[in-house]
Amino acid sequence: MNFGKVQGQARAAKTLSGLLAAERIPSALVFHGMEGTGKTLVAVEFAKTLICRDRKGPDRPACGFCTDCLSVDRRIHPDLALVNADYQAALLEADAAKQKSVRVDTVRRVRRDMELSSLTGNWKVAVVEDAHTLEIEAANALLKILEEPNPRTLWVLVTAQRERLPRTVLSRCFSVAFAPLSSVLVRRILEDAGTDPQRAASAAELCEGSASRALELAAGEYPQALQAGPLAAFAAADGLPREGYLARSQAESALFALSQDLRLKHLSGALPFARVERPLRELLRLRAALRANADPRSIMILAGLAAETAAAPLS
Repeated sequence: MNFGKVQGQARAAKTLSGLLAAERIPSALVFHGMEGTGKTLVAVEFAKTLICRDRKGPDRPACGFCTDCLSVDRRIHPDLALVNADYQAALLEADAAKQKSVRVDTVRRVRRDMELSSLTGNWKVAVVEDAHTLEIEAANALLKILEEPNPRTLWVLVTAQRERLPRTVLSRCFSVAFAPLSSVLVRRILEDAGTDPQRAASAAELCEGSASRALELAAGEYPQALQAGPLAAFAAADGLPREGYLARSQAESALFALSQDLRLKHLSGALPFARVERPLRELLRLRAALRANADPRSIMILAGLAAETAAAPLS
């Protein structure tokens, strides 16, 4: 593998390199860890290593320059299926923003593609992003595939919520854990992306090891509906998905972003501690309640009320 593209995940890279060197590639892998830690990037890089025809040996990385490697980098290689919202939307001729779960028809389509002969004569790889959103029928269809895998085919399940994957599916996968990124690395990633150094430093400290969260914090991409007050929060709550686990996931992301936004405003001097202390405590309580299966819509509304207190005059 190309270690130059695998930042902050030395243990995962070592594990995958060991599988390559020993030529003992399982039929399924699950990459798990918090969002924004490079799981999909590493999955695609691993696929490229398997697909590259100019690789010099089992313990060597992909060449990076052949037609295969360049096609994988552009996500257009016929031996690589990157299964995400865009893939499913194209398959269903639907809106990508509305693809909240992985459907059984999508899994069946990928299975048919994986059964075709490899263009390179090497491996065929399917990378399933947000694998925890597999619908029940989709998970069952995938399980049947993993029980009788085709030779030289690899499924990589990428998830930030490993506990939501069925145990039967997990039992067929080799697990690779991804650790939170260091604040030093996240800060460098932000600065390389053109973020102001001071804002990059603040976001890196608040992101809890997730580069994607840090980018959102640095860009100021917060849940504006929650910050607009309780009436707008009602609308945001009504906009949550009907599926409970999806609604809970979106509410969790909104609460995290709102909490970190308040912290960032305090660190920048925009809000004194007296303004943010009580809302932050309430948001922390709401996050705990959400994880204990409280209603996500009620949580969103209460979060809107908590956010409003940060803007209220001090008594």
